[in-house]
Amino acid sequence: MLLFYLGSDFKTMKQHYLTCLLFLTFSPLLFGQSVHRCGDHLHKQQRSAVDPDYLTKRSALDEWIASSAQAQTGRSTEVYRIPVVFHVIYNNAEQNVSDEVILDQLAILNADYNRLNADTSLTRPEFQPVAASAGIEFYLAEWDPQGNPTNGITRTETNQATFINLQFDLNRMKRASTGGVDAWDVTQYLNIWVCNLALPIINTPFILGFATPPDGAPNWPDGSAAEQPEYDGVVLHYEVVGSNPNATGALATVNRGRTAVHEVGHYLGLRHIWGDGQAGEGCNVDDGLSDTPNAAEAQQQTCDYTSNTCDEGPGDLPDMLENYMDYSDESCMNIFTQQQVNAMRFVIENFRESLLTSSKSISKDFEKVAIFPNPSSDFIRFRFPQDLNNVRCLVYNSMGQLVLSQTINTNETLSVESLKGGVYFATFEHPRFRASSSFAKTNNP
Repeated sequence: MLLFYLGSDFKTMKQHYLTCLLFLTFSPLLFGQSVHRCGDHLHKQQRSAVDPDYLTKRSALDEWIASSAQAQTGRSTEVYRIPVVFHVIYNNAEQNVSDEVILDQLAILNADYNRLNADTSLTRPEFQPVAASAGIEFYLAEWDPQGNPTNGITRTETNQATFINLQFDLNRMKRASTGGVDAWDVTQYLNIWVCNLALPIINTPFILGFATPPDGAPNWPDGSAAEQPEYDGVVLHYEVVGSNPNATGALATVNRGRTAVHEVGHYLGLRHIWGDGQAGEGCNVDDGLSDTPNAAEAQQQTCDYTSNTCDEGPGDLPDMLENYMDYSDESCMNIFTQQQVNAMRFVIENFRESLLTSSKSISKDFEKVAIFPNPSSDFIRFRFPQDLNNVRCLVYNSMGQLVLSQTINTNETLSVESLKGGVYFATFEHPRFRASSSFAKTNNP
């Protein structure tokens, strides 16, 4: 993969961007493999251009989070529930991703963050002992900032063909004044902006997503944040949201909705597992967590299980390409480690606690839904915690693709005859509760 060189200052960065743009305009075949998986480095460069001390302060925060994760700090094992709003910003119909794609993305987030993903069996034996569920659930916001009911999805038509420009302003999609959408209160919601992040003229994705890590660690000086607080959140290129049929060609390795899983990891304080080494630093840098083996560099859209780029002596382990915080082909991503989980929960408890106590959040019952018969070849029923009507049931296959959607009532059946044999995941949405369960479909006799 060809990665753009990013200079050490904002002016140089813009110059190289223009040079790359001109070069790639005449090299479409080469550019077919030139996509930034994550804009974290780009975002750090932009902020350091405004605040020269930003990278030093960011490093101090990363180290503090890592040390807290290794100490296994955490106040509880409760499931942390985070309200999410997706801001879909579109210039054409293709960019206006559907509700089904958004719900699919939400299901992928919840499966991967709770180790309910169907591909956990692909985690290699040497990493199984450190694989962990984060105990974090994401749900669509039910009330907007004005207290009105919402489905947690906003849609805004824009005159901006793309939100990548020569000025490297990575916040244009976050402002209504520049064709984007203003954030909902970032202390009450996780804002996820979905928009076009393609290069102008050649309309090829430049980055697939980026996120803002938490600000406000007590070891940072006052006023250290270089950006506006309302820019906090996650940004995704529209073609890689959910199990998106538009993720083809050069994007075929990122078609399982795990760009969002990766970026939300940054939002919750995680670093790339190879430590973002630059200019040959390789094995001399790390993410600060001892249960993610050190690696010299990112996996670039591959699943090379023979890769072991850093020799760490006795007990050395291969590169953990299964990790969501690498750049592997999404077909082999399937794990957060225990220390990564500790880090994310530490960040929620210390920097993003207001998301948990948001008045926009409604307490739900999670665990009292049973599916029977299980397995089944023809139909299934659901046992809810109480008699309920108009429960939205969404069924996803092992690839994270939505295969059934139906509104059901207590004691009603759901036909699964049309499904192929395999394991499926069902999510249930209702104003009074939310839950997820799995079931097995056997082939018709």
